[in-house]
Amino acid sequence: VGLLALTSVAVAEEEEGDWLPGEISGNVAFYSDYSLRGVSQTNRNLALQGGLDWAHDSGVYLGLWASNVNIDDSSLEQDVYGGYAGEYAGVTYDLGAVFFYYPRAEEFNYWEFPLKLGYDFGVASVNFSVLYSPEYYGVLDDGVVVSGGIGVPIPLEVPGMEFAFDAGVGYSNANGLVNGNDDDYVDWTTGLTIGLPKGLGLDIRGVGTDAGDDDKLGDNAEARFVGGLTYSF
Repeated sequence: VGLLALTSVAVAEEEEGDWLPGEISGNVAFYSDYSLRGVSQTNRNLALQGGLDWAHDSGVYLGLWASNVNIDDSSLEQDVYGGYAGEYAGVTYDLGAVFFYYPRAEEFNYWEFPLKLGYDFGVASVNFSVLYSPEYYGVLDDGVVVSGGIGVPIPLEVPGMEFAFDAGVGYSNANGLVNGNDDDYVDWTTGLTIGLPKGLGLDIRGVGTDAGDDDKLGDNAEARFVGGLTYSF
């Protein structure tokens, strides 16, 4: 089982100035596997990922993100997204749209429209999301995904390091999503994140689904460990 990722790439920070209102941030990660809702998108192989985000004080945001994948004839996933995020009475909300683009396998291109909610109790934070896709994975009918999770900071006093535990569960439903008469599956994740100096981080977790070794998904949906090294600014 792959568990450790070993590299990061520096991303140049935005030069100070008024040429663009708002804030730019970025991220790069190297993972032992790209798991999306419990299913490997890389046939359980390594994944190099990265993205750029722009956020305005008004709550409007835009972003780009990419990862290598192994989906039909495509070896690349490119996501373009945007939306509006804010907070009311301590509850965070995020209403957005995401377009998944797969070069050389455009039949799998599709849209998702997620709504995300969250609340931080101090000792723990919780989140909930629901999304709709009119053509899930580009080749299926309407798709719906509902998920929720919890994050708990771990009070370990280590200079320059921050520790947290998180766990989540999701439910995906679309006609033809898995083989047989099942159009749905449940996925889960539980992990440890470690914040390191200079924007670096470690992410070690277990992921899986109740689809097991379904003929359509293969061992890409089985329980496994995933680990990664991340860099953000």
